[in-house]
Amino acid sequence: MGQVIKRSGKRQIFSAAKIRRSIQKTARKAKLSPVKTKQLVKEVGDAVIKAYKGKRLVKSTVLRRSILGRLKRKSRAAASVWRRHKKKK
Repeated sequence: MGQVIKRSGKRQIFSAAKIRRSIQKTARKAKLSPVKTKQLVKEVGDAVIKAYKGKRLVKSTVLRRSILGRLKRKSRAAASVWRRHKKKK
């Protein structure tokens, strides 16, 4: 299983559930319907997980950019919420 390198340099085990949960929370905050939320989690989450799950190491910033890019193509509202949330961290 791969690892994610956080901005602090700390390493964490890659978690598909964490990516899906993050996208789901973003979609809810963007006030998307439950059907659209589920679709977004499946399309965006699964694509990102498939792309990075097999990697030994991946930077969290690369994951965030990948998720944001996919969110922009699927839902501008969710992408906007994602950007606002990630700026706070």
